[in-house]
Amino acid sequence: MSWYQKMLVLVFGVIVIVITGCSAWMDGITPAFIDPIAIEYSGEKSTIFTPYTSLWDLRRIDRGLDYSYFNNQKDIARSLEDDQIRYKYLKEAMQINMLSAEELKSTLFSPEGGVMSLLLAGSGIGIGALAISKPSDKRRIVELTNGK
Repeated sequence: MSWYQKMLVLVFGVIVIVITGCSAWMDGITPAFIDPIAIEYSGEKSTIFTPYTSLWDLRRIDRGLDYSYFNNQKDIARSLEDDQIRYKYLKEAMQINMLSAEELKSTLFSPEGGVMSLLLAGSGIGIGALAISKPSDKRRIVELTNGK
């Protein structure tokens, strides 16, 4: 590299550094307004002159706002996924319990089942018991016939 090329690279390097430094300095002194609710949502530390501060702080709060939004959306998506898993598990458990109850119902109340047989036998025994006269019934009949 010749001397002129080295000087040219050096001059361009200094220009880039000056422009970058001036840009950062300009952001630091450019006034900007930040909504206090945005500062609270972002979770960033507030500056001394809040809500009137610099463009640099505005950009910092904006990055914090994006980060908080991303975390909140991720938490909501995770909660939604947990709720869907819980719902599917409980729905399957309810269906299994419903099938079990339906099978028990068909077993108990079928014509060959236990409860229906007991009901039919019980009704026959009850009707038969009404047909049998008791000694107290005979006394009542006698009292009713003598009383006339």
